[in-house]
Amino acid sequence: MVDKEKFGDRRTCYACGCKFYDMHRSPPTCPRCATDVSNPPKEVEEPEYEAPDIEEEAEEIPENLEKESIDVDSDEEPLKEEDSDEA
Repeated sequence: MVDKEKFGDRRTCYACGCKFYDMHRSPPTCPRCATDVSNPPKEVEEPEYEAPDIEEEAEEIPENLEKESIDVDSDEEPLKEEDSDEA
């Protein structure tokens, strides 16, 4: 087995996420992006978002719908029963 103490402490880069041993260097720097990882970044607390209250308007829907009130304009001719059997 390899003596891991000679490699130093195992660290994780805060910028790129690379895991590495610091090799007892001062300051420890990431081998991938050269970021100093001796001081962790400060954690920033995000403010909680509160959605504004929105009053919804009630939609008026007629209770009884009559055939006369529904008009559908169609440019196509209605499908005949003879046409559907041929498919």
